[in-house]
Amino acid sequence: MPALQTGISATRVLTVQGDALYSPTGHTEHLVLSSPAMIMEMELACVDALDGHLSEKEASVGFHVDVKHIAPAQLNKQVETTATLINISGRKLKFEVTTLCGDILIGAGYHRRAILHL
Repeated sequence: MPALQTGISATRVLTVQGDALYSPTGHTEHLVLSSPAMIMEMELACVDALDGHLSEKEASVGFHVDVKHIAPAQLNKQVETTATLINISGRKLKFEVTTLCGDILIGAGYHRRAILHL
């Protein structure tokens, strides 16, 4: 198992559709990526980054989210979410997370996770 160290990262790709949608006006022509869906992708990217770095007797749980949803991502567009481990403090981890739609920054911030013994 590779050592857990800062700099590990993972990227996820999501097509904006289905449960990931929200319309601020209630009209279908205004459907965009919802904030909860963006945050879920950020959390899952963190989990993906840890894949192979924890033992069978360990898991991670999220305990803090600090992100901004900066711009909309339209229906059927693809967004790319990346999480990079930037700090390790004992069993607590801090990730920098970003979501992009092409060159447009959709969301950015930090997500913190703790490693638990099962």
